[in-house]
Amino acid sequence: MARIVLTNANLLDGEHPATPAANLVIEDERIAYAGTEPVETRSEDRVIELSGKTVMPGMVQSHFHTGFGPAPTPQAPILGLEAPMGYMGMIAAMNARIALDSGVTSIIGSSNPGLLDVCLKEAMVLGVVEGPRIVPCTREFVASGDQADGTNRSWFMDIQNHGLIRRVNGVEPMRAAVREELGRGCEVVKLSAARGHGSAPVSAVCYYTEQELRAAVETAEDYGGFVRAHAPSAKSVQRCAEAGLRIIDHADRIDEAGIEAVLKTGAFITPSMLWSTRFLEFADSWDHSAAPFPIGDGFPEPPDATLERLAGVRRDFDYTCKIVPELEKAGVRLLVGDDFGFPMMPHGDYVSEYEIYTKQLGIPALSVLRWATRNGAEAMGRGDELGTLEAGKLADLLIVNGDPSTDIGVLRTGIQVVMKGGQIVRDRLAS
Repeated sequence: MARIVLTNANLLDGEHPATPAANLVIEDERIAYAGTEPVETRSEDRVIELSGKTVMPGMVQSHFHTGFGPAPTPQAPILGLEAPMGYMGMIAAMNARIALDSGVTSIIGSSNPGLLDVCLKEAMVLGVVEGPRIVPCTREFVASGDQADGTNRSWFMDIQNHGLIRRVNGVEPMRAAVREELGRGCEVVKLSAARGHGSAPVSAVCYYTEQELRAAVETAEDYGGFVRAHAPSAKSVQRCAEAGLRIIDHADRIDEAGIEAVLKTGAFITPSMLWSTRFLEFADSWDHSAAPFPIGDGFPEPPDATLERLAGVRRDFDYTCKIVPELEKAGVRLLVGDDFGFPMMPHGDYVSEYEIYTKQLGIPALSVLRWATRNGAEAMGRGDELGTLEAGKLADLLIVNGDPSTDIGVLRTGIQVVMKGGQIVRDRLAS
C-alpha cells in the first residue's frame, strides 16, 4: 500500500511545543515516522508538501451526547423522550459526521437513550455511517431524589421509560444495572452524583454512597469499562474520585480536598464551561420583571426566586472560573467536551469551548490542545495508540492552516484534512 508522506509540517505532537520543518510518514493505518530527519520517498508514495501548515493529533470530545439535536416538536424536551428512537438515531449519525468534519476523531459518550452510542458504533464498523471512534455510554443512572428523578421530568405522568435516565438505588441493583448495560455493548457508565451545573445552582450533596460508587467502578472494570459522573459539588467530586471513577464531569465547586483526591487517583475532569457561559448570556437578556420560564423543578416560580437561582448559578460560575486554572497548574488531567446539541450550542461549535479556557481564563492554548488530544486519548484508555503523533500510533491526525498553539481559534475554519486510521476522511487542501 502506498504511503502518505507529509513534508515541511509544523508538528504539534500533542505533548510538546510546535516543531517546524517536520516530516511524517503514514503507512497503512499507523504513523511510521514523525520528526525532523529527511524522509526518502518512494515512487508510489503520496507526498503532500505542507509549506508550514500544522499537523496535530485528531481531537477527542470527552463529553458527547450523540442524541442531542433538533427535536421535531417545539415543546421543552424530556431528555431521551422528545422524539422516536429512529429519529434520534438519525440525529446521532448527523452529529457523528459533524464531529468528524470538525476534527474530532474520537468521542467518549456521556449518557443517551436506547443504546444510541452502541448502535452508532456498530453502524460505523459496518460502514453504514461515518464518524469518530466512540466509547459508547449507558443511560444516566440516578438515585431516588435526584434532580432528574421526577422532580423536573414530569414525574406526575408516571412515565416508565425514562429516556436517558435510569433509576438505580443500592449496591446490588447498581451491580446489576452496570452488568446489563455493559453487557449490551456500552463501555462507560454514567452516574448522576449531585445536582447543579450551568443552569441550576450546585447543591452540596452526593446522591450516591461510597459503597454504591465503588460497586459501579468494580463491576465496570470487570467488564473492561469505566465510570464517569455528573459531579458539580465538592462532596460529590471527592467521593467520586476516592471511589475510583475515571471521569468527573463539571466539578464546579471542587475544593482542596477534591483536588487532592483527584490527583491521588488520577481521575480526569471535564469542566464543560461553555454551557454555563451561554446560559448566563441568555439569562442576561430576560425581562426579570416576570419569570420568563421555569428553570427549577419544572414549575413556574416568582421572579425573585428566579433571580436567586440565577445568582446562585453566577456564583458557581465565578468560582469555577477561578478554580479551573488552578486545576491546570496543579497537574489535574482536564478534558474538553460539553452538552452540545442544544440551540444555543450546536454540535460543531466545539472551538467556542476551547476559547473560554484560552481567552477568558488565560490558560495557554497548548495546554487546552493537550486536553483535547493526549488527555482525551488517555481517558479513553487508549493513550498507547492515540492522542500523540509518534511512530507506531494510529494515524488519527489533522492538517490545519495556521498554528492552533498560538491561536486556537484557527481550528474553527482552518482544518483542511482529517485523517482517521491512515484514511483521509476530509480533504480540503485543494479547495
